[in-house]
Amino acid sequence: LQRELARMRQRADFVMETVAVGEEGRVSVKMLPDPRRYTHMERDGDTLYTDKYLGHSISLNAMVAGFSGVPIYELSPSITSTCEYAQSRRAALSNEMDSGEYTPPAECAASHRELDMAGKERLIGFLSVDICGATALRRRDAAAFDRAYELFTRELGTVVGQFNGSILKTKGDGFIAFIDHPSFTRVSDNLVDMGLTLLVVLHQSLNPALEKCGIEPISIRVGADFGEAKIKTMSVPATGFVCQEVVSDALNRAVKIEEACKPNELLIGRCFYQLIHAGWLERATEVPFEGAQVGMPGYKTYRII
Repeated sequence: LQRELARMRQRADFVMETVAVGEEGRVSVKMLPDPRRYTHMERDGDTLYTDKYLGHSISLNAMVAGFSGVPIYELSPSITSTCEYAQSRRAALSNEMDSGEYTPPAECAASHRELDMAGKERLIGFLSVDICGATALRRRDAAAFDRAYELFTRELGTVVGQFNGSILKTKGDGFIAFIDHPSFTRVSDNLVDMGLTLLVVLHQSLNPALEKCGIEPISIRVGADFGEAKIKTMSVPATGFVCQEVVSDALNRAVKIEEACKPNELLIGRCFYQLIHAGWLERATEVPFEGAQVGMPGYKTYRII
């Protein structure tokens, strides 16, 4: 695990300052290290920036050299306001409970795609969602739980697409989602935003609809982490069984972290924490995690609110 942490890419956060506005609307800007994330000091004719959250330091000259030629990617969510989205989905679900007609969101979610890495290993963000007490809920009223799970999968699965993710698989009482993109910074920010939005949509949109039709509201746990993954083909030659399986410690960590969550909580792992934006770091608090019980001694987790 320490080796994986050491191999992880490093993030730097900047703020833009307009320098000049030229002809044809061309804007010149300069990128400054984000003061929410860094303190700085002068040393040997260079400026040294220290990350307040991760503790490491980097000189300005090294920062400039390290980011020279690095591409800038766009991977924005289709949701511009989580609260407005939740309100619109609440109205749509309320109408569906009366009319039986489904109204899709106005926002266009990214189409589902399978995780296909052509045998190569790369960095992926994973998020695991689980309905709390699903077995007891199903036992009390199987038909009601099946309806709740159907709406849960549809509405929260749509949120996954709104953040450029896809569902890896459903679990009967939840699902595992992923975001696969070359920009690990954009993946990280989309993934944490997705996790928080899932909680908002659940409580402000889905649960009111369930209660309207007499179904017990649900709570969920959400865990996420980031790291290497690859696809492996598994087979049983004697029977002809063949399947593809995602092999990833990051996926396993996301599931274990989700299992350690309290109801209606989002927890993320250390590998993920190291890559999120300063705005999210300000909302993160380390929480106790019995990593040794799940094969991750000393691994840190963080609650995002």
